[in-house]
Amino acid sequence: MRLLVQSDDFGITPAVSLGIIEAIKNGIVRNTGLFANMSWAPKCVDMIRPYLDQIAFGIDLNVSAGRPVLSPKEVPELVQESGEFLTSAMNRALDTEENNHDHVNYDQVYAEFDAQVKRFSEIVGKLPDYIHGHAYGTATTNRAMKAIAKKYHRPFSTDILFGADVKGCTMEWYRFGNRMEDQFQDDLKACILEDRNGFLQAQTGSLVSHCGYIDMELFALSSYTVYRIKDLEAMTSPEVKEWVKKNQIELITYRDLREEKA
Repeated sequence: MRLLVQSDDFGITPAVSLGIIEAIKNGIVRNTGLFANMSWAPKCVDMIRPYLDQIAFGIDLNVSAGRPVLSPKEVPELVQESGEFLTSAMNRALDTEENNHDHVNYDQVYAEFDAQVKRFSEIVGKLPDYIHGHAYGTATTNRAMKAIAKKYHRPFSTDILFGADVKGCTMEWYRFGNRMEDQFQDDLKACILEDRNGFLQAQTGSLVSHCGYIDMELFALSSYTVYRIKDLEAMTSPEVKEWVKKNQIELITYRDLREEKA
């Protein structure tokens, strides 16, 4: 069988980025997406550039961590007074029954997503291999991402990960909540080795993780902290790599799937 193994949030912080690179070099990750809006994105791209021929390097479109690529004045409904994006929790608090749990301004989200893709192209020197969304999302953000994917003729990860041809994963190893002490109970390794998602009975499966090391910047940007080092431990473990080898699993990328449909 074939398995698309993805680690989200490349570039959210430098330490997370180093952890994802470790999961590529010495683990089974073959897909990751850049946070193009972060100030350290160029530095992170320089770190991963030697491995770009081994992976699909996409973009994680984001309106809930860091600052926008556009001026805050251009996207006033997406930001706090500080100019930082509204956090996921802040956005969800604005989603009410009155607005069908979707307060987002489509034009502003689309403009910011478009600016992030253009910044990706400037930094990396090519278009992203796929389009993916980060954390907070609504029908409006999803519609904007689909429009961006269509504009640039890129695969939209949601269409693939939840499509009929690919068996998705449950992410049940994140069920313990966001308290740091609870996150130590994450056990992605057992989820893989016990084949809880039934990948071995499928032709193609997808496994989305959040590998990374931890730095102080991460605590200001994400509730996923210890989860990242636990995922990294799983993705680089000898047991998981042996499981892939024993079951003759082909590790694939979004580029592989795109070429097949071309």
